[in-house]
Amino acid sequence: MPQAEAVVGFLNAFELSGKEDYLEAALASWSFIEQFVIDHTYGEWYYRVSPEGRPVLDLPKVSPWKCPYHNARAALETIERTRRLCNR
Repeated sequence: MPQAEAVVGFLNAFELSGKEDYLEAALASWSFIEQFVIDHTYGEWYYRVSPEGRPVLDLPKVSPWKCPYHNARAALETIERTRRLCNR
């Protein structure tokens, strides 16, 4: 899931550089996830969305890489990095 990796990557870039543009990009990526990728009715993240933000429904929402790796890793990394940033 590229959006999950984008959030973590932008937070990492912000931590290393202190440049606010990276933090804004992380927040924009998360906003996109929240608005278009998360299935707020049935849970989980859609596997893919169209360029217009519509979920591609013929793909499974859960796969060995997507759910346990990308989604969970992004959430755990975001929590950890947020804690570090708040404790600066």
